[in-house]
Amino acid sequence: MSERIINSTHKYLVEKIRANDEAAFKVVYNDYFSKLFFFTFDFIPEKETAENIVQDTFLALWKNRKVLKDDTNLTAYLFSVARNNCLYRLRDARYQKKLINNSFDINEIELNISSLKSFDTSDLAFNEIQAIIISTLEELPAQCRKVFELSRFHDKKNREISEELNISIKTVEGHISKSLKIFRNALKEYLPIASCLLTL
Repeated sequence: MSERIINSTHKYLVEKIRANDEAAFKVVYNDYFSKLFFFTFDFIPEKETAENIVQDTFLALWKNRKVLKDDTNLTAYLFSVARNNCLYRLRDARYQKKLINNSFDINEIELNISSLKSFDTSDLAFNEIQAIIISTLEELPAQCRKVFELSRFHDKKNREISEELNISIKTVEGHISKSLKIFRNALKEYLPIASCLLTL
């Protein structure tokens, strides 16, 4: 995996989505839904509401597809929209009342609003995260890197990785645990967004 490959893939998907390609949109939806859900759920821990916010985020992508630029960073775009959707909900007086009725503290709501406002979801921030992920991945031992890529970038189960690489499940778990520790340290300034991207 390289930065050039990631960027060219994103550019291809953006071009297809702008051309009303629903298959390309589905690829993005499947790749980002869980990432955006975990991010949203951190600040609005209500499953149905978090899912609605993520659905609204993808709806915004589809509705605005014609004005997407060639160099649109899909990750930055989607997390920016999700962040703004979260802020909108948390600032809404009716929704705040609902949260308080469900045992949320107003101070917790204000803290979440403050945290969301401070998150940098610019292209520059996500380009930096992407660069750190790639450089950290390249520094991992070969077998460790292979296991992590299969787990996080190809959605393989531990059992599937074990069978494909002919190693024990315990060895797979050990490689993933070691990789996650290294990534958490490398991306500590970008949590929790980086956590959502890699499920750290």
